[in-house]
Amino acid sequence: MRLPPLIAVRFFEATARLLSVRAAAAELHVTPGAVSQQVRKLETFLGCALFERQPRGLALTAAGQEYQVACGEALARIGQATSRLAARAERRVVLVSCTPGFAAQWLVPRLQGFLQQEPRIDAHVNTPHRLVALQAEGIHFAIRHGMGPYPGLQSERLLDDDLIPVCSPRLVAPRRKARYGDITGERLLHDGHRDDWRLWCQARGLAHVDCTQGVVFAHSNGAVEAALAGRGFALVRRSLLGRELATRALIGLPGSTGLATPLAYHLVHMPETLIDPALRRFRDWIVAQAREDAPAKA
Repeated sequence: MRLPPLIAVRFFEATARLLSVRAAAAELHVTPGAVSQQVRKLETFLGCALFERQPRGLALTAAGQEYQVACGEALARIGQATSRLAARAERRVVLVSCTPGFAAQWLVPRLQGFLQQEPRIDAHVNTPHRLVALQAEGIHFAIRHGMGPYPGLQSERLLDDDLIPVCSPRLVAPRRKARYGDITGERLLHDGHRDDWRLWCQARGLAHVDCTQGVVFAHSNGAVEAALAGRGFALVRRSLLGRELATRALIGLPGSTGLATPLAYHLVHMPETLIDPALRRFRDWIVAQAREDAPAKA
């Protein structure tokens, strides 16, 4: 049996039903370019044109009309069978990949809320020390730290990434307020390397601070845990520690501005991922969480 690419069939059916690439893209939660690419791929596979591109829009060719009926019936039957099987399933799993620091400091503390509102969904968080290949490894979503864009993937900017110095109030007791003079080389807690502290101290004119001193941690959550224990100052991503700052488990320097960088955390996924309603609900939830945190960055 010779079968066409099934994703291309799904994109064709939506375009044929709506007679609009833009409307099909909105329904499928992908870009118009992704829809056009899949339709062209299907036409190449079939060896015939399915649409007439007219000045005022699309029209189905005779072959396109015939194929639309067949595809619509087939997808309807697949959808009905899928719904029946999904109703029997105990849990739906969402696979998410991110760094250990992002998982510990931002994602996991919020996941309980999502799981409570979606009792039939499990979230599996993968924290490898490498860049994962989403399609090859079956990962639904990844949180990537960088400037973007990411070729072949849909991406959305989640969290900006200013760096601010923080410490436990215990470190500066009994004042419970940190001052620039409290920052010394031996009190620095480094995240993987010393460049961030060097850049921050240069920007604030703290030439007396020896940034070659202090403890270096492999991951940001190690530096954060040490700061929470009162062991020194960590230079951290503002967007990841809103709760610790709000509860004053960690405090910043009064009047201190963050070190702005072009980096951010991005949610990335394959173009077809959001066709699945459960995966789309996870995407909507995590984007909403990031937007709630946005005022805390200012």
